Amino acid sequence: MFWLTLLAFLIILGLLVFVHEGGHFIAAKLLGVKVEEFAFGFPPRLFSWKKGETRYSINAIPFGGYVKMLGEEKESDSPRSFSRKKARFKFLIVVAGVIMNFILAGVLLSVGYMIGMSPISLNPDTLAGQKTHQIVIAQVNNDSPAQAADLRVGDLILGFNSTQSFVDFTKSNLDRDVKILIKRKGETIEKSAHISKNAEAPLGVGIIDVPLVKLTPLGAIYAGFKDMILTTGYVFTLLKDFLSGLFIKGKISEGVAGPVGIFNITGEAVRMGIIYLIQLAAVLSINLGMINILPFPALDGGRAVIILCEGITRRKVLKTEVENLLHILGFAILMLFVLIITFREVIALL
Repeated sequence: MFWLTLLAFLIILGLLVFVHEGGHFIAAKLLGVKVEEFAFGFPPRLFSWKKGETRYSINAIPFGGYVKMLGEEKESDSPRSFSRKKARFKFLIVVAGVIMNFILAGVLLSVGYMIGMSPISLNPDTLAGQKTHQIVIAQVNNDSPAQAADLRVGDLILGFNSTQSFVDFTKSNLDRDVKILIKRKGETIEKSAHISKNAEAPLGVGIIDVPLVKLTPLGAIYAGFKDMILTTGYVFTLLKDFLSGLFIKGKISEGVAGPVGIFNITGEAVRMGIIYLIQLAAVLSINLGMINILPFPALDGGRAVIILCEGITRRKVLKTEVENLLHILGFAILMLFVLIITFREVIALL
């Protein structure tokens, strides 16, 4: 399971980084800016190759990437230099990565609705199409009949169309041996369990009803992008609460996940199936877009603010050397923040 989780984690991470940096790359090319390097990950460099005028690099630290453009780090007189472009074109190149993250999330959710997916932010009752219900185990109590029967979080309970019907089944079989059919990682398994005499928790599980909605391709695209927009609003609220807690109270919210936390969440999604991996990738893509648009040095939002100021004043507001130093400091602060969260997550695991 560890290696499968690691593979899924790297694929999702790679997809998000590739699409984000691909947005910058495509926008730069379309607007006539020379791209000197397209890199996945941060240095040191593992290997690279050159095609045309651009060097493509795979680096050792996989948590990010970059597109190096002519005239971005120092002034250049070339007409294909980033620094020589008008502010509105530079702005488009800078925000293109964020736009691509939101588009990716919409596409992923659309694919999910074509396959059959539980909505993230939409009310399933408002959607047409084919609907089914899955009873999913969300919690297994310690020393419970469910734990003894090897029932696990993420298992789908088959043969019941609602949580109430399953609850009624367990309560009508107190102190009896029963057979429970589950689906785990695509495999159907029969489990034997002895229901306890405790009418309050006869099996010792927490279950949820997950409605799956399968739509036509056109309906799926509409629902996917609408779900993306609504989920973006929800993520914005969470991000606002996090920032207010960080800067006003000086505390990092317990709900903030770093690389270790995201890896663990990926493991849960792997256990539950491909649809949940698609949803996770979509939500992470939205989060990446929201974080990157923050007006902080080293992030796309910080660069966009400087470009907007240049467009308004019609002159360069910061020397290139000063701006580069500002972004380096911003990047260092962000990496320190990630290390703090990762340290907290490792301590919690230990």
